[in-house]
Amino acid sequence: MNVIKKFSVGAWITLAAAVLALVSIIVYAVNIGSAGYFQNAAVSNLIPLCALAVAALAAAVLLGQLKLPGAASTVMELVTGALQICAPVLLILCLGNLAAARAEGLGFIYFSNADVILEVQTPANLSSATGTIANMACLGAAALAGMAGAFCGLTKKAK
Repeated sequence: MNVIKKFSVGAWITLAAAVLALVSIIVYAVNIGSAGYFQNAAVSNLIPLCALAVAALAAAVLLGQLKLPGAASTVMELVTGALQICAPVLLILCLGNLAAARAEGLGFIYFSNADVILEVQTPANLSSATGTIANMACLGAAALAGMAGAFCGLTKKAK
């Protein structure tokens, strides 16, 4: 409990980014498991890359709480900084892969011509498209939060 009191705003933002990325994984799994246009349409490496980003964000917060003497402290700061930089890059990569894989399907569902729109815009397909958009929003928000957290310290400064 004492460790949580040492968290700075940057640590909370970084943890929020990790939670958003984890929510994104859950939304993605539900989206490809549910009936609709994107059912069983998995995007390669999305879950492993997103899970790696979650682990990097959580590790950065945990490692940022360690107090090490001398040069080890400097090395730990470099490692936590690298983790905070790599995680948003992975999340943006996931977002780009998801957008590239889903753009044609979203265009087909939302922008079909009048002749086929009633057949395409079924409740299942619209639900699937909404899940994909929610997944993209979670990934984007997680990446932005991860970037913002990288500019802040992970522990409160001693008074």
